[in-house]
This record gives sequence, C-alpha cells and structure tokens, in this order.
Amino acid sequence: MGNGLCVETGSNMTIFDWLDHVLGTAGQAVGIRGTYDDDFIDRLNHKYTVMLLVIFTVIVSTSQYVGDPIECWCPTDFTENRVDYTNFVCWVSNTYYIPMQNQIPAQYDQRREQELTYYQWVPLILLVCSMFYKVPRLIYKVLNSYSGISIDKINGMARDTQYLAPEEREKKLKHISKYMGQWLKSASPHRAGLCPNLRTQIGNVCFFLCGRHFGNYLTTVAMVYKILFLVNSIVMMYLMNSFMGSKYSVYGFEVLNSLYEGEDWTYSPRFPRVTLCDFEIRQMTNLQRWTVQCVLPVNLFNEKIFIFLWFWMVFIAIANGFGCLTNLYGYLLPHHRRSYIRKYLKINDLHKKTDSDRRIRADFVKDFLKQDGIFVLRQISNNANDVIASEVIKYLYRDFLERYKQSADDNSNIENADSV
Repeated sequence: MGNGLCVETGSNMTIFDWLDHVLGTAGQAVGIRGTYDDDFIDRLNHKYTVMLLVIFTVIVSTSQYVGDPIECWCPTDFTENRVDYTNFVCWVSNTYYIPMQNQIPAQYDQRREQELTYYQWVPLILLVCSMFYKVPRLIYKVLNSYSGISIDKINGMARDTQYLAPEEREKKLKHISKYMGQWLKSASPHRAGLCPNLRTQIGNVCFFLCGRHFGNYLTTVAMVYKILFLVNSIVMMYLMNSFMGSKYSVYGFEVLNSLYEGEDWTYSPRFPRVTLCDFEIRQMTNLQRWTVQCVLPVNLFNEKIFIFLWFWMVFIAIANGFGCLTNLYGYLLPHHRRSYIRKYLKINDLHKKTDSDRRIRADFVKDFLKQDGIFVLRQISNNANDVIASEVIKYLYRDFLERYKQSADDNSNIENADSV
C-alpha cells in the first residue's frame, strides 16, 4: 500500500516516497540519521515537523536576543537611560494593540483586555510543540522493543541490498527471510488459559486482544502510533488557539479570505507591528504613568511563522487521518492481506490456482505471516522498494512450502504406520 497517497510519479514511487527521499537526503547531509521502522507520514510528524519547529525557534530567538525585539517612541525629554528602560519594561511587560482609528480607552482595565501575552514566549512554545511531536515516537520505540524483532535493522539491511552485487544481494535477502521466519515461528500462539481458541479467533480479526502470540502486536502498536499522531495534531491546533488567544484555529482561513478580497493581510491584529505600552515611574511619593507607542519587529517573523505553521498543522492532521484509514484498510481486513501476498507470488511465478495451492497460501498468510508478518513486509516495501519486498516474500514462501510438504509427508507416514 506504500505510504498512503495513491498519486504516483513517473517511476513506481508515490509522492510521499519522493518527498521522503528528498528530505531524507537533506537530513543525512546535515548528520541526521534516518529511521526505517515507520512510513513517511510518521516521519513527517516526529522528524520533519520537529526540524521545522527547531529552525523556527532559532530564528525567533535570534531576533529576540540578538537584535532589538522592541523599539518605543519616547518623549523628547527622556534621556538615553530612560529610553532603554522604556524598551526593556515594555518588552517584559505586555503591550496591547489598539487600531490607529480607534480611541485609546481611558480605563486601564479595558486596555489590559487587549494585551498581547504571547510574543515573549514564542521560542518556548515552539520547543514545547516539538516535544509533543516527539512523544508518540518515544512511546512507539518503547512498545516496539517488546516485539522480538528490530524493524529498523531489517529495513536498513533491505535498503542496503539495493547497492550490492547480485550474489551478495541474494545472500543478504536470504538472511533477512531466515531471520523473519525464525521470528514468526517463535510467535506461535499459546494454548493455555481461558478459551484459547476463542481468543485466537478474536486476535485474528480485531485489536481487542493483541500480543506477539496473536500475531497482531506490531500492527496494534502501529495503529496506536498513528492515532497518537492524529490526536496530537488536533490537540496542537487547540493549544495554539489557547496560546494566541485570538481564534488561531481559523487564522489560515482569514488570511486566505484577505488574499481573495484583495485586502492587506500583513496588517493583522493578531501580529501587530505597532502596539501601545503603559508603564509607571516612581519618584519618591510621585507616581507617573506613561503611555508610549512601540514597534515589534519580532512580529514580522512571528506572523510568517505562524501562518506557515497553521497550514502545516492542517496538512499534518489530514495526512495523519489519511494514514490511519489506509492502515486500517491494509492491516485489518483479511482479504487485503491475502491479495497483497498474492500479488507478489504472481510476480515470482509462485501463484497457482489449484485448490491445494489456495489452501497453502491461506495457511501462509493466516497462520504463518499473520498481521505482524505482513506489517514487516509492508515496512520493507515502504522503506526499501517493492522488488526487495518481493524477493523476501519469495524466500519466505519457498521455506514455508518445504516445511509444509515435510509436515504433510510426516503425517502421511504416521497414518501409514497406524494402519499397519
């Protein structure tokens, strides 16, 4: 099923595969190691989104702590020290935004209702967002460690075989299939406990019961992984909305509407360049209140960053929803698992239409590979290519046929001995 998107490029790569190749190459160029135990939509969350958020954090932090984040228009009788003090106090306290055509409210409480409380905390908020996009990945790594197999290493070896000589490539692929075969045999179901047959049947068709011995542990972990990313992307929109305090959830629609109407969307009340600041100066028993007009150059960066983040988060949420649906279809439905294996057996001329061959294929998919085996094969296809996955399936099926025939011969010998 690939990485999910059904539109394909000129080769046999999906758009997601092509983007993963480009972005993955860029990441390796700067020393970021690639991971091969999930698909591109997952990496879009925990890798590329985190990279973007860290880059934005550096940009905003630089503009805040290296440049001048705020400049206030002070009265002419202010000395240089007073001007510096005004800039500092207006930065650490919150400014507020009143449009130029509106009158400044006389009551200070009404002014505080218009305060902008976010811009000092933008770097920290971006780092917290990047942490949220990493949490599902950490959970997945912990749960995946109990599966009994290293998908990352298998997919890494499968990718490396693309650059080997034919003899070395065949040897490596046989090693991968042997390793997978041993892992699949070790996951045979336990027959102890309450209603073992019923539990096995339930485990074959749904996720209510899961585990290595049901053959659906990795599949269940992968679904939880994707659901966590989907929930995270939705929660992040609401967190941003609370942080900005200005209906951030519809911000992108407002920008698009302004562009459509021909309005100047750069003068947004959400990220104003010109604000007002109230502060007090105490001189003995005299308390002087000042209202000055300030400019926030940092909002030039904040506005562009949060516009991009809004569209990016919407895209991520849609991609995560699409990934959940395609994985439910690919991993949960038995007929799709059978058709997936049948496709590769046809490629390798191992598909026959006899009744006995159908039974063998059904046993191969249902009792040997199970959901987890097909999950690993799909990961090989996603992270290496379909040719490598086809070769691994070929070797697995040939080994299974040998054991199947040997088992049939042994049973026949036992029956003949009993008849004698």
